[in-house]
Amino acid sequence: MSDKNVLKPYQTTAGISWIATRQMQNRIQLEIQKLHKEINVEQLLVLMELDWEDGLRPSVLAERLLRSKGTMTSLIRHAEKNEYIASTPDPTHKNAKKIFLTLKGKKIHDELSVIINQELEDAVSHVPTEHRDIVFNAMRGMVLRYNPEYYDCDD
Repeated sequence: MSDKNVLKPYQTTAGISWIATRQMQNRIQLEIQKLHKEINVEQLLVLMELDWEDGLRPSVLAERLLRSKGTMTSLIRHAEKNEYIASTPDPTHKNAKKIFLTLKGKKIHDELSVIINQELEDAVSHVPTEHRDIVFNAMRGMVLRYNPEYYDCDD
């Protein structure tokens, strides 16, 4: 017997945020697949991180994306195979490497960023302008709960 006073996940603010972000991510995946079948949202997130700050170590990318080192290794391997990124030894760390966006990766990133930006704008088009700051701050708080250093690189 279930407790009628306990809300189901989709009845909570965080739950509906989770559903909305998953639906948005799935929609973005469908849109990018129309242009580039070989890239998925997670690989695109790697390109976006490198566009923001090039020359990162895989461990830094894994931290920022909240992915395991194994998952990050796979994402990097596929991106290198598709010539979206390149790696070089990190002169400051003997066994580490730095990851860089290639010209091809930058071109793909820039092309897909237009689609993402439009999709993100469409996703909140129903929200009145005066309420968008409230939504932004609420979502920012959720981001910081899971990744407290996320906005440190904004400075």
